[in-house]
Amino acid sequence: MTMHQTGSSDLNKHNLRLMITVIVAAYLLIAVSNGIDWISRAPAAQALDIAAWEFLYNGSACITNIAICLIYARLFGRAAKPWLYIAPPILCFVGGALWITIAHFVIKLLGLPHWIGVPMSWISLTFQGGLASGTTLFLVSCVAFGLDYWRQAALERENAREAKSLAHQAQLRMLRYQLNPHFLFNTLNAIRGLILEDPQRSRRMVSELADFLRYSLDGRASEGTVGDELEAIENYLAIQRTRFEHQLDAEMQADPSALSVALPSFLIHPLVENAVKHGMKTGVMPLKLRIEITRRDQTLNIRVSNSGQLVPKHDHSYEDTGIGLKNITERLELAFPARHNFRLEEKDGWVTAEIELLLTATETQA
Repeated sequence: MTMHQTGSSDLNKHNLRLMITVIVAAYLLIAVSNGIDWISRAPAAQALDIAAWEFLYNGSACITNIAICLIYARLFGRAAKPWLYIAPPILCFVGGALWITIAHFVIKLLGLPHWIGVPMSWISLTFQGGLASGTTLFLVSCVAFGLDYWRQAALERENAREAKSLAHQAQLRMLRYQLNPHFLFNTLNAIRGLILEDPQRSRRMVSELADFLRYSLDGRASEGTVGDELEAIENYLAIQRTRFEHQLDAEMQADPSALSVALPSFLIHPLVENAVKHGMKTGVMPLKLRIEITRRDQTLNIRVSNSGQLVPKHDHSYEDTGIGLKNITERLELAFPARHNFRLEEKDGWVTAEIELLLTATETQA
């Protein structure tokens, strides 16, 4: 509530400054145009006096209108947003017409129309002057506030888009960091077991793990390319080959044109991790793993297949699979809304996870 009032107050202050600027500009325009008109019709001897009178007359009108605006802002400072744009032009018209009417009445009492040689009745002068002054202020303020409203609306739309983009990026980062901790624990245990048995393999495994974690924990890399993703997957598979040795037979194929396509980091990795984890449980050794990435024009196809079977729902490890798949689908919804398909199927002794993405020009030119 406080934030809303503060925003409204700030907007009202901005509009008050704009309204005062409009009033000053409008009365300066009126004074100059009227001064030129009066001087062209009056005797040369009175030209300087008429010009001075016109600026004094409109200057006092300007000050009066500014005072009216300040009173309005004081009384209606918390008005709803539409009125902050609708009221100023109306106020300018009423203030301008009212001041001209009062001023001309005073001029009539002082006999000044005879002094400046106005060839019309004071009633006509009052009506036309009030209408002209009020209309001028109204039109100038309408243009100024209309342009400002358009600018403010465009700024709000841009801020809303930026806020939505930041929220999506935050969600993508959060989902990315939901990595399965079992992989890290199992890898560390494997390294511990190899330290005495095979120090060389353990050192190689530590280096591979470091390369993998460097990519996975880089908070700046919320988005990379297919090539970056495959490089991280290669590090992951190198660790798994060291762990399982000949029990893992993995291959990767990717179209060269697909490597530069922009992709949220760690989008493919959960599919590969699930394939290794559950394929080791349900398949015949050695586990066969195939990663294929193809691109046809604006369509990117990602297929991760492993020998074995889908994990039954009653299996205790199914929950981890469900979380991983949910993570993938949520990230796809955020990064590729209405531009993706995800399928998971088992056929002829193979489990295949497939992602199909419809790419934009920006994503293909990464």
